[in-house]
Amino acid sequence: MSSANPGLAYEDTPPLSAPLRFFLTAPLFGMCAGLVLLFGDGVLGSRWTPGALAAVHLLAAGFMLQVMIGALQQILPVVAGVRFPAVLGVASSSHALLTFGAAGLAGGLAFGLPDAIIGGAMLLLGGIGIFLIAALAGLIRSPSVKIPSHAPRDLRLAMAGLAVTAVLGLALALAIGRGATLPIPLAQAVDLHAAWGWLGWGGILLAATSWVVVPMFQITPSYPARFTRWWAPAVLAGLASWSLARSFDAEGTGIVLGIALMLASGVFSVQTLRLQSRTRRSTPDAPFHAFRAAMLAMLAGIAALGGNLVVDSDHWSVLAGVLILHGGFAGAISAMLYKIVPFLAWLHLTQAGIRAPNMKKLLPDTPVKQQLKLHLAVLAALVLGVFADTVARIAGLLMLIEFGWLLLNMLRVVRNWQRARET
Repeated sequence: MSSANPGLAYEDTPPLSAPLRFFLTAPLFGMCAGLVLLFGDGVLGSRWTPGALAAVHLLAAGFMLQVMIGALQQILPVVAGVRFPAVLGVASSSHALLTFGAAGLAGGLAFGLPDAIIGGAMLLLGGIGIFLIAALAGLIRSPSVKIPSHAPRDLRLAMAGLAVTAVLGLALALAIGRGATLPIPLAQAVDLHAAWGWLGWGGILLAATSWVVVPMFQITPSYPARFTRWWAPAVLAGLASWSLARSFDAEGTGIVLGIALMLASGVFSVQTLRLQSRTRRSTPDAPFHAFRAAMLAMLAGIAALGGNLVVDSDHWSVLAGVLILHGGFAGAISAMLYKIVPFLAWLHLTQAGIRAPNMKKLLPDTPVKQQLKLHLAVLAALVLGVFADTVARIAGLLMLIEFGWLLLNMLRVVRNWQRARET
C-alpha cells in the first residue's frame, strides 16, 4: 500500500504491457479520424454524414475505448481489488478484438459497407464482453480494497454503462446493416446509444477516475464526499429514466430529465474546476491546464446541446459533439495519459528494484506542453470547421499531427523506461 495514497494496492498492479498496448494503439485511431476530416467531403455538415459517423466512432470506439479499457486494466486491481484471471490473456484478446472491431465499424460507416458495420460491432462487443466477464470474475474472487472514495463503486457503474452502450450499438449495427426492426425509431435509438456512451460509460468513468487522479496528480483537495456519494448513481438513474421516457414518447418528461442530466454533467465539470483553483501546486503544469481546458470544453458542449433543444439545427449537435468528444474527453484523456504512463513506468522500475529516473526525465515538459497547445489549436479549428468545410480539412491535418505527436510522446516514455531497465 502507498502511504501517500492509503488503500491503493500498488502491489497488485498488472504487468506494464497489459495497459500499455491500449495506450499506444489509441492515438492511431485519432490519426485516422484526422484523415477522415482531411479527405472527406462536408464531414462536419451534419451528424449523419458517413464521414462524421466514422470520425465519431474512431474517437469514441477507437481512441477513447482503447484508453479507457487500458486504464481499467490498471485501475481495477489497484483501486477496486479486482484480480483479473489470466491478465495478459484478457488484455491481448480484448485489445485485438477492440482494435479490429473499431477499425471495421468505422470503415463500414465511412464507405457504406453493411458487413463491415456488423462485423466491427460484433468484434467490439466480443472485446468488451471478454473484458467485462474477466472483471466480473475478478470482482467475485477478490477482496475489497478499502479507500476513502466511491471510485470502486463508480467504476462498476461505468462498466454497467459500457455494457448498455455496447448492446445498443450492436442493435443499431444490425438495423443499419441488415434492416433489423427496432422497437423505437432509428434516430431515437442513436440518441440513446450516444447518451449512454457519453454519460453512462464515458462520463461516469471519467468521474470515477477523477475521484482518485485529480487529487493525486493535480495536488487538489478531494472531491466532497457527499458529491461523490450521489453523483454517479444519480446520473445512472437519471439516464435510465430518460431512456424510458424517450422510448415511451413521454416528450415533456424526457426534456426535463435531459436537462437534468446536462446540468449534472455540468456540475461535475464546475466542481473539478473549483478543486483545480485550490491546487497546492505552485506552478501548474501543462496536463493540469489541459484538464482544465477539457472541463471548460465540456461546459461549452453542454451549452451547445442546450442550444439544440431550442433550435433544432445540425450545427448545434455537431458543435456539441466536437466540444464534448475532442475538447472534453480527448483533452482530459490526453492530460491523464501524460500523468499515468510516466507514473506506471516509474512504478514498475521501482518495483523491479531499479533506480528509476524522475518522471520528468521519463517524459520532459516541453514536448507535452507543445502537443497540448496543438490540441487546443485543433479544437478551435474544429469549431470553425463546423461552419466551413475548408477549415474542417485543415483541422483534420492538424488532428493527424496532434495524435501522432501524442503517440511519439508515449513512445518516448517507453524508450526511457527500456533504457533504465538496461542500465
